[in-house]
Amino acid sequence: MTTTASALDLAFDEAIAFYRQKANVTTRTWTDVYAAAHSRAFMVAGAATDAIVADFRAAIDKAIAEGTTLDAFRHDFDAIVERYGWSHTGGRNWRSRVIFETNLRTAYAAGRYEQLTRPETLEAFPFWQYNHSGALHPRLDHLSWDGLVLAATETFWQTNYPPNGWGCGCYVTPVSGRDLRRQGKSGPDQAPDLVFRAEEVGGRTVRVPTGVEPGFEYNPGREWLARTAPGSETVAAAPGVIRRFVEAALIGRWPDRSWVPVGRAGPMGAELKVAGDTELRLSAATVRSHTKHVTISADAYAELPEWLIDQGELIVRADGRPVLVGERDGVLYAAALKVLQRDGWAEIYLVSLRRTNAGQIRRWRDGAGRTK
Repeated sequence: MTTTASALDLAFDEAIAFYRQKANVTTRTWTDVYAAAHSRAFMVAGAATDAIVADFRAAIDKAIAEGTTLDAFRHDFDAIVERYGWSHTGGRNWRSRVIFETNLRTAYAAGRYEQLTRPETLEAFPFWQYNHSGALHPRLDHLSWDGLVLAATETFWQTNYPPNGWGCGCYVTPVSGRDLRRQGKSGPDQAPDLVFRAEEVGGRTVRVPTGVEPGFEYNPGREWLARTAPGSETVAAAPGVIRRFVEAALIGRWPDRSWVPVGRAGPMGAELKVAGDTELRLSAATVRSHTKHVTISADAYAELPEWLIDQGELIVRADGRPVLVGERDGVLYAAALKVLQRDGWAEIYLVSLRRTNAGQIRRWRDGAGRTK
């Protein structure tokens, strides 16, 4: 049977880069961090303290960077369980394999995707081939995709780029025009019809394509390169994720364009001319820009934006720039917002968060064109 490492034949730099940019997240269940949020968040289901998550993070990092084996990881797994008295679900061998293989396979898949999508690589290899792992007990859908050659731009790869389930060892290889002809093909294959089913997962309804298990209906590398941050569901389920994002951003562990959602527009969306479910995002660049002149803690970033959305006042200043203001524990705060709208979609970014005073708020109100 083909192993994860031998199947991918990956230069590990990209896989390491993908893995190390993640933020640690404590969780109760595996659904607390779901699907694409894994591209920016590291978790072990049921690992509910920062210390346990950090130790598992180090053990997996060693496996990816140094190529250590499952047996070696199990030694670390046993030590972590004993150190913290961690009560995990499932047997020791099964649980350790799931943690080890899922993290390695998604890191390798993301690293390979980064390689395959470089302009020079796409020019030489504009097609990708789906390869089944050769498992003795294959998933029939995965087996049916074995040898499938599609254009790299095909929609199929957005949701069906492997791994496509727990223990899935399928992988993708690049194909040139010459390779295609050698296979006796005059062009790429026809993409399978993507038939989605509704699944109830962790209190939410998700759409999952046939042949893919819930939680795997995303492309790890694509979400990573798109600067996807832990999603809104993750933030709600793990309140500390915003704080950890801010702390990691301050020491440069997140690129400038990465972001974390800190709330949704809600009722103020009508005033901002966006849908109520539009995310309010905090970027790493914004966090770092505040370090020299703003005394707002990571904890405040984790709590204040959503509170201001729910309890604060939206003022659209005379210059058209929106700002949220509110008083909490006797202190007045202001959060400046920036709304981006392009081609039918919208994003809201929190561009500053600071203390303010009644005089400044009064001046904003007096000069505002409209208020909430």
